[in-house]
Amino acid sequence: MGNRAGDCTLLLVRHGETVWNAEGRVQGQRNSPLSERGREQSRLVADRLARQRVSAIYSSDLGRARETADIIAAPHQLTVTTAAALRERSFGVLEGQTLDEAARTQGIWFLPWQADRLSTSPPGGERQPEMCQRVMEALRAIARAHPGETVIIVTHGGPIKSAIYEILRIPLALWSLTWVANGSLTTVQGTEDVLRIACLNDTCHLRTAQARPDEMGD
Repeated sequence: MGNRAGDCTLLLVRHGETVWNAEGRVQGQRNSPLSERGREQSRLVADRLARQRVSAIYSSDLGRARETADIIAAPHQLTVTTAAALRERSFGVLEGQTLDEAARTQGIWFLPWQADRLSTSPPGGERQPEMCQRVMEALRAIARAHPGETVIIVTHGGPIKSAIYEILRIPLALWSLTWVANGSLTTVQGTEDVLRIACLNDTCHLRTAQARPDEMGD
């Protein structure tokens, strides 16, 4: 089924690989710069989308997403609009650590959280449903503001997976069974009331710049 008149097309891009992605560190809402691979991924996404007729470009306000968005925005000569609602989930005290480091240094909450990452949160962190709610509210607001237009949204693995699971009505208990790649493209179409997945985790433009899956996906 093709795009319907009045539908907004949301091109969801996961930011390029970061130094912490490559090191297996939890990023959450802390910043880590793009790696050289991540900048190359961002350039390849920019090439892929350069001929798209784009009305606006939105980004998470975290540095890795904004850096990716600026690279993608250059061919379109558009100003990037940042939004805190598009941020990755906050992982509180875990941010900056690998999970192996956290297992050695964190308190008695860590093992129960490992067994149930969705409904519980690390100290100072955010629960999964809370992130899903704010992300979907942001996506619906963007769709409402851009009827019949194409919009690029640069965000993170968690927010993109939130959109996929919400739109396809997949239980969050199956969260660990999917992965959204750095530099991937997921296309969502529709209105604020009815959104549909048109393309999922497309990485054909990345060629040799693809990275290994990262466990936390942030």
